Amino acid sequence: MTAATIAGMADDDIYTGYNDYPSMFSTKDLDQDELFQEALKTSYAKRPIITPKKPGTAMRFGTSSGFHRGGTTMTGHPGTAGPRPMTAVRGAGYTSSRQTFDPLNMSSSSRGPAPPLESGKEDKPEEKIKTAERRIMELIENSAEAASEKNMRVALERAREASSRERALIRLQEQAGLSDSHNVDLTFAVLFNLASQYTNNEMYTEAIATYQAITRNRMFNNSARLKVNMGNIYVKTGQLPQAIKMYRMALDQAPTAQKDLRIKIMHNIGMLFVQMGRLEEAANSFEYVMRERAEFKAGLHAVLCHFALLHRDKMKRGFLELLEVQLNIDQEDKYNNNTDDIAANIINEVIKNDDLSKLEREMKLEAEKTILSAAKLIAPVIEDTLTAGFAWCVDAIKSSVYGPLAADLEISKAMVFLHNRETQLAIDTLKVFENRDTKANSAASTMLSFIYFLQGDYDQAERCGEIARKADSYNAAAYVNLSACAINKGEFERARELLLCALDNDASHVQALYNLGLVYKKQNMYEDALECFWKLRNIVRFDPQTLYQIGHLYQLINDMDQAAEWFNQLLGIIPSDPGVLQKLGEMYDNLGDKQQAYQFYSDSYRFYPANFEVIDWLGSYFISMQVAEKAFTFFERAVELAPDQPRWRLLAAACLRRTGQFHKALTEYQDIHKKFPENIECLKFLVRLCSDLGLKEAQLYAAELKKVEKAKELKERQTSSRPGTTGSRRSNSGTSSRGGSGMSTVSEHRSSPTSGRDLQGSHSGGPIRANRLAMLESPLEFTPEPITRINTSYSDPVGPMPTRPMTSAGKRDDDFGDDELGDDLLPE
Repeated sequence: MTAATIAGMADDDIYTGYNDYPSMFSTKDLDQDELFQEALKTSYAKRPIITPKKPGTAMRFGTSSGFHRGGTTMTGHPGTAGPRPMTAVRGAGYTSSRQTFDPLNMSSSSRGPAPPLESGKEDKPEEKIKTAERRIMELIENSAEAASEKNMRVALERAREASSRERALIRLQEQAGLSDSHNVDLTFAVLFNLASQYTNNEMYTEAIATYQAITRNRMFNNSARLKVNMGNIYVKTGQLPQAIKMYRMALDQAPTAQKDLRIKIMHNIGMLFVQMGRLEEAANSFEYVMRERAEFKAGLHAVLCHFALLHRDKMKRGFLELLEVQLNIDQEDKYNNNTDDIAANIINEVIKNDDLSKLEREMKLEAEKTILSAAKLIAPVIEDTLTAGFAWCVDAIKSSVYGPLAADLEISKAMVFLHNRETQLAIDTLKVFENRDTKANSAASTMLSFIYFLQGDYDQAERCGEIARKADSYNAAAYVNLSACAINKGEFERARELLLCALDNDASHVQALYNLGLVYKKQNMYEDALECFWKLRNIVRFDPQTLYQIGHLYQLINDMDQAAEWFNQLLGIIPSDPGVLQKLGEMYDNLGDKQQAYQFYSDSYRFYPANFEVIDWLGSYFISMQVAEKAFTFFERAVELAPDQPRWRLLAAACLRRTGQFHKALTEYQDIHKKFPENIECLKFLVRLCSDLGLKEAQLYAAELKKVEKAKELKERQTSSRPGTTGSRRSNSGTSSRGGSGMSTVSEHRSSPTSGRDLQGSHSGGPIRANRLAMLESPLEFTPEPITRINTSYSDPVGPMPTRPMTSAGKRDDDFGDDELGDDLLPE
């Protein structure tokens, strides 16, 4: 190669003039350039640290107008590496629109807000999928929260929305070609939650279909356990064979390590066999549970199955297996207080009432209840006699860790004797505990006291009550029995003190509160009695006796509005009780509301048509309303119920007279006279009616009336001459010689639409106690005798007669017209 050629190549060197910059921009002078160094200090302090790449990246400096960044990326700063040679002064991509060097971005406010970083990131399919998954999980959580708050409708809506969004997510993944990255656990959660909410909303068909979609998908692990849920749904719908099938499939697919699950499934199968009546298979299922892990519930169910099948040997074996079940709880000895260590005593007191101690007590109570229930069930049938069966159970219990329960079983034996009305055997059984200083002695003595009280032997009842109180001073039932004995003797103050002691020991003792309220009520301490019954109502909310007592107490303190309210509440519990309806009728009758009173009385009569007081009131009501026809139907019913009482016959005959049926009334009076010939009221009505009808029998009945009056007067004289009797003479208009007069008074505690009036008799001048139905006295005058006068005045039980049209003039009520009178009726 020649020298010219080499010189030409040197002239064409592409790097020629690379360093031909003005001297003021020479790189060697940058260290002394104050403006450049100040820019570096202010800009680099806020820039992120950038890892420099290999040297060679082009950096270009501009002209004298300022420092400009080239089109390429700056990865370093001057001084760190040698500058990269460039082909020209102006870099590639550099345009004439020059930008001011602004390392602090001070001019950004003039150009508007900065564009969002990575604005296109959410548009990527991966980000859309993640966002959809988060939204689905939020919906599942909201659905579960709504279900826990018992808002099942909202829970189902959230579950359905989550299912629809999950299907949309699957389509999105298929479109993006990301089906392989699908979250299977999310799909399982969506379907399981949807099936659960279908079940909570009783949409069992949809729930079964959803569970089947889960169990048939092999991608879901442990989905076989959901067959238990399907079995539960079939139980709710009554498809027991299908439920057993599902339980067995779940049992077959459950791993052996999951022992608890297998036991629960087998227990469910046994319960379904019991419902289906397949007791042999049920017993086998419970025995399997007892072999796997003994528990009280399965043991009791096994004993019940053997009891239903009358297998004595299997009952005994099942009871012994039940006694072998261990509670696995600590003994109560650890809670005993040590007087030497105060801190330990405080800790023990706290431990006694913590949640674990409460759980232990509940487990112990459940065990004792289960064992006693099984013993009381099988004792009467496992041996030939009841006594032998109980003896076997007692021996079995005494030889086990539950020995203290033997005494309770003996008391249960006495209860069985009482149930069978073998009172003496019960007493003999309970007397065995008399010499024992245990709580069982107190319980036995309490029962003995109760038995003696029912038998009327109050001295023995009080003695046994004292024994029970001394054996256990905290036995509230003993104080209640002693208070009952005191009440029987009329010692209300002592009874009240005993009942207060019982409530001190047990503030929620129902019998003590009720009896104390009755004692206060007996002593006219109505406010205290109300307080007791209010407390009792808070314990037993809907006890009819308590509600009645509260209403009656308000009635006694004349608060009729409250009394009516409580009686109406009582009717809400027992709407067909005739006594309560009658009580409300009485209250409204006293208040003057006859229409409301009639409504309650009619309802009481509808439920119990044999109440004579209700019949009497209803008949009186219709008489006061001038509707004698309806009153006659009630009095006729009373005649059917009490044919030996002339009062109701007289009232029925009086109703016939009021309706204008005089001949029927005369026939009825004659029939009454035949059955009750000494009834004075009937004779008076016959005399009056025969005289009104112009019959000649009036003289005959008048003569009979005279004889009955004389006999009655003689009898009263003989009675008044006896010691201890009064000498006053009273008219017999309200009574009869057979004690069944139609003018007898009504009960003291009732009022009526027409109150009974005391009418004055014309003979003796004394008060005549008339019936409540008497509204007017219509006397019938006879020609008087100087020696003997016959009292013919009477009280019409249905009030005054309506004016009867007369066929001839001159007919008067006070004589017999032209009828010839007897000599005994003429004056001397």
